[in-house]
Amino acid sequence: MSIEIAIPTYDRPHKLISTTLKLLEAVPDNLITIYVENEEQYLIYQEQLNHQYNIVITNTTGIGEKRNWIKNHTKAKYLFQIDDDIYAIKEWNGIALSSDAVYDLIKNGFKECEQRGLRLWGICGYNNHFYMKNTITTNLKFIIGNFHGTIMTGEKILSPIDTFEDYYNTCTHFLKDGGVMRYNGYGTKTKFFKEKGGLQSHYSTTDRLLQESENANKLIRLFPRMIRVVKKERGVDLRLNSKYKLDKSPL
Repeated sequence: MSIEIAIPTYDRPHKLISTTLKLLEAVPDNLITIYVENEEQYLIYQEQLNHQYNIVITNTTGIGEKRNWIKNHTKAKYLFQIDDDIYAIKEWNGIALSSDAVYDLIKNGFKECEQRGLRLWGICGYNNHFYMKNTITTNLKFIIGNFHGTIMTGEKILSPIDTFEDYYNTCTHFLKDGGVMRYNGYGTKTKFFKEKGGLQSHYSTTDRLLQESENANKLIRLFPRMIRVVKKERGVDLRLNSKYKLDKSPL
């Protein structure tokens, strides 16, 4: 199986070493590629990772732009993207997966997805037992960007936005392929926006919230029956209409 494990990252090699790379210890090193922003970051990561992994410069900043770059340059049929700050993958029963189990989940995810004739798969994402069920579904459910796989056959799905790019990818794959596959019984443990560094550090909180609002409105215009906006104390969030049905065959 031609798998690439792609990790977009910025300015936190120590966090990457202690979290995501530790989680991926069972994965052969040659399957893992670290994607960094520029030459300066390349040298920092080379030194900190002791030249153990393939490191690639993208010359991009935003996460949507970086994920697009990775899709355009991968040579793998099975592209798996994971964030640089994943502490653990937990099951619906609260048990954290071992590194071997995480690698099995990645391989099985691609097999299950391909058997269903789909191209995008992921997990529940939220480490919240209220949302986690020991099921596999193919209806319209959110495929979170920090832990997802794409089978790189057919038309590439590239997001025109950075913030909420995973909502764009979810909805577009659903319309193109007739479904997306999700393991509802697994969630990620992370500290998004609470750690120093990371791609989000390119934006101030004000700029990020403004971008979220603008992109949420773009998504509503693109997918009016599939997405709704939820107001938060600060900013906005999105929800998918899991009961949405295709009116015709996939595009």
